[in-house]
Amino acid sequence: MTSSLQSSCLSRGVSRCGYHICVLGLIGGGKTTISKALQRVIKDAEGECFGLFEPVESNPVLSKFYEDPKRYAFVMQVYMLNRRLEQQHLAQDLAKSQISTVQDSSIFGDSCFVEMLRKDGIMDDIDVQTYSELFVNMTDRVMYPSLVVYLDCDPDVAKQRIIKRGRECEKDISLSYLTALKHELDVLIDDFERYTYVFRINANIDLTDKEIVDEAKEIYNFAKDSRNNPILSRMGV
Repeated sequence: MTSSLQSSCLSRGVSRCGYHICVLGLIGGGKTTISKALQRVIKDAEGECFGLFEPVESNPVLSKFYEDPKRYAFVMQVYMLNRRLEQQHLAQDLAKSQISTVQDSSIFGDSCFVEMLRKDGIMDDIDVQTYSELFVNMTDRVMYPSLVVYLDCDPDVAKQRIIKRGRECEKDISLSYLTALKHELDVLIDDFERYTYVFRINANIDLTDKEIVDEAKEIYNFAKDSRNNPILSRMGV
């Protein structure tokens, strides 16, 4: 296994591969904004970069889940797992073709939502167990991203941004929900640092367009520098 990973272009430190950069953070934390800026920066530098974004508008389960979480929680999580696995496979294939990708989520991040649903009693134990077994089987050949960008945003700031953008399906997201999600994300990010690089951003400050681009350039430079200090990524979870 080790020798196969060392020869894989998805192991960090191999310059001929594209990057797979995941941006994580709270709902309302600015993931899509920084992801699109980073995609443009990398495209300008490398000639090509693929963006992988959350399927919010095209998600047929999202509004149903917000209306009746207990009924649709398992369906929602399996739907998202399937979509994210498609994105993950695409990112890995593109990396092998020397094309970088920026993703405003991660297949690994779904564990945060499942854990919250379990703690709140919305997902039954049998649903959580079934999902967990499915997740492990589906991610058996999945690689950790080259870099994780964490938008560290306070829940009250995220809540105000959610209100401001006015998406109907998000209007009932509570501050307590965002606070619990923040805790799960913090745990996930700490775990990520055992396997890949993490770039943390204070996402409480509203940036100008120029400042967003400057932040994206800093992330890209960090990603390039990380290749000079390769750490072997591992498969699975």
